Amino acid sequence: MEFRRLLTTKNMVILVVVFALLTLSVGYLVSRKPPRLAMAKFVPANALAYIEINSLTEVLDGLTETKAWDEIAPVLGLSGQLKQLGSGIGWMSRTGLGPDEVVIAGRAQYAIIVTAIEAGTGANDEGVYLHVKPRFALLVETHASNEKATKLANERAAILANRIFGEGTREESTNYQGVRLITFHGAQAERQLVAAAFGSKVLIANHESAIKSCLDTMNGQTASLAEDETLNRRRSEVDQGSAIFAYVTTNGIEKLAQFGPAIFASRFTNNPDALSAVANLFGRISKQTADGWFYSLAFADGEVLEKTLTALRPPVARGLQEATKPATGASFKSLQWIPKEAEECTILNMETVGALPEKILQQLSPQLDLVAGLALREFVIQFRKNLGIEASENLGNLVGPEIALVKLTPDEPVLMLIQVQEAEQLMPAVNHYLSEGKVKISSASYNGVELHLSLHEDGRAAMFIEGYLALGTASQLKRILDTRDSRNTFANDVRVTRSLATRPPNAALIAFEADQKKAGELMLAISKLTRVSDGSKELLEQEAMKKALAKLPLSTSFTNFNEAGVFTQTRSAIGIFKRLSDWLE
Repeated sequence: MEFRRLLTTKNMVILVVVFALLTLSVGYLVSRKPPRLAMAKFVPANALAYIEINSLTEVLDGLTETKAWDEIAPVLGLSGQLKQLGSGIGWMSRTGLGPDEVVIAGRAQYAIIVTAIEAGTGANDEGVYLHVKPRFALLVETHASNEKATKLANERAAILANRIFGEGTREESTNYQGVRLITFHGAQAERQLVAAAFGSKVLIANHESAIKSCLDTMNGQTASLAEDETLNRRRSEVDQGSAIFAYVTTNGIEKLAQFGPAIFASRFTNNPDALSAVANLFGRISKQTADGWFYSLAFADGEVLEKTLTALRPPVARGLQEATKPATGASFKSLQWIPKEAEECTILNMETVGALPEKILQQLSPQLDLVAGLALREFVIQFRKNLGIEASENLGNLVGPEIALVKLTPDEPVLMLIQVQEAEQLMPAVNHYLSEGKVKISSASYNGVELHLSLHEDGRAAMFIEGYLALGTASQLKRILDTRDSRNTFANDVRVTRSLATRPPNAALIAFEADQKKAGELMLAISKLTRVSDGSKELLEQEAMKKALAKLPLSTSFTNFNEAGVFTQTRSAIGIFKRLSDWLE
């Protein structure tokens, strides 16, 4: 009787209301997203670059939803629970229910800030090398109390320092404008790791100067990158709520230009003077032409979508746009010579591709100072000479709108397939190229095609075939001749034809890269990290793994030159994450 009296209509209504309120409260907590702050306002205005990740759970969820994960994870036996990890962390971050570190990891925003770069060249028995050491800070906006942020900074930094420096790690504490800095040293005094907490933010840096620079900006003593005009004007062209965003400032472009070209040039020469000349040329040009570099990464349709923009000063951007106008009605016939197994292929599709170096020189020179203009002219002349083209020769009308640059294997030189208008008129230039250094040239027939062979030390050779001039080694030319009689070509690869069908109409450069194996290596590293496998590379050679990798898309890039600069959009299986495989091993 007592229980029945309690179950009155009034009490039932109250119970229903209370239950509804509890349900709505829990639903609100679960659906609520942590606040998002503009990380650029914490980055010093004079920084060289910064990378922004607003949600690790978004990155984790995106990665585990890719086709690469769906195809490869079952082969390696990776648990399906890993796909739920991001959702679980996200739920805890929204509700606050869970260990502090997990909740903070889900709520936190991250930025890696590069404040300076130390670089120097040296030489050893193996040749010239370049030593680069950036000074950077990791900024974590925890969205937590200062007490929790301080605890996280102290504990995590100590663990990280011990892993980096090992036994004998020394710790000292100093004060910088009211903020406690904890500095850890290893056996080498110049190596250090510095940590600090500022409000809800945690800073961990590899040099005291990097952390102080960031604290000065947070204190309002120095300007922030949020005031950068180029960043505010151009960011939306590559970033619309992407998972990862990066920006290299004008200062960063100038600094990178001092040694970036040297890294590239070092693949071709061990001559310190040549390295210095190339670095100086591109350093001067970039300083006078580039305003910044942008990058973003997002997940779309099971693939990784990356966008880059090299922002150029308006006159330069307009000049390059004029020099690189894409050709209409492209047939991409060169694809029929390229084996499916090729590592990389880049196609130039431009109206005046044969005169491209001269066009770029013509458009850029007025925007450069006298020294840079003359250096660029000499560079173009030397580039033409390397192809056997004298300064007086004009090949613009002899070359068609299509050039394919092909990397058949990682260790081979680049093979070129050049669409030609007048083969006979090109023969003098071809002979000049083959006989460089006054070496002898000869000819031989292979599969009914005449090969022009050189005794040059790089084994260069040439042939004309169905409207194209092929420049490469004799073995490369024979391989593409063997390929043309099969259907094992890029022209018959549905992944390639599908991508070409959806290419932007203004794409002047089209690139394909077979990086599926990198996806396999990343997943293999994850399986080793989670102790699902021993990480043996032999697993990549299993038939089931080969079938899974074959289902993945090629990395496909489209580049156009527009009024903002050079814009590239790339779709691939795992994007930049392929770089992680080496780090996770």
